[in-house]
Amino acid sequence: MVFLGSREDVAHLGYVLGRCPKCGNQGVFTVYEAKRKLTVSMFVSVPMGQQQVLECRACSFRFAVPPEMQEQLQSRLISADRLADYVGRIQSVEAESGAPGRPAGRTFYQTLQVDQDADPEVIEAAFKRLALKYHPDRSTAADAADKMRDLLAARDILADPSRRRTYDKSLGIDRPPPRPPAMRPEEV
Repeated sequence: MVFLGSREDVAHLGYVLGRCPKCGNQGVFTVYEAKRKLTVSMFVSVPMGQQQVLECRACSFRFAVPPEMQEQLQSRLISADRLADYVGRIQSVEAESGAPGRPAGRTFYQTLQVDQDADPEVIEAAFKRLALKYHPDRSTAADAADKMRDLLAARDILADPSRRRTYDKSLGIDRPPPRPPAMRPEEV
C-alpha cells in the first residue's frame, strides 16, 4: 500500500446556544462533525478518527466535544430555521420592551452623523457643528430643543470611553480593549 494523504471532512450538524470558553461571549455556536480520512493506494478512504466540534461564531475558536457529552449536545441542537425564529423573537421582545441602552430608532452615532469607528475628536467636532445648527437660541425649527437634548445625550455617552463601550455592546458592537500607545525608538 502507498500512503497518498489525508483530509478532514466536516459535516454541519446545527447550532447550539452557550458561552465561549475562550472569549467568554454568550451566543450561538456552530456544531460540526469532523471526520479524518486516510487515502491509500487505489484511492480507498479509510476512516481514521471522528469527533464533534463546536465553533464560536464570535472568535472562531473551535473545541472538541468529549464523547460522553455528545448525546447531551445532540439534544440541544437547533436548526438554522429555529435559530432565525429565536433571534427574531428576541429582537421583537427587546423592541417592544424598549430595553435600556437599546435605541428605539436612531443610534447615537446616527444622531451625531458619525461612523461607529469615529475617534473622540471627530465625535466632538460633529457635536459642535450640529449644536451650532440646532441650538434653540440660533435655530427657528420647532423641534430644535428636542434635537439639542438628543445631541447632548449622544455626546455624553460617546465621549466617555467606558460608557461608549457599554453602549456599543448594547448595539452588538464588540470592540477590543484599547491598546497602550506604541513606544518610540528613543524610549527603548
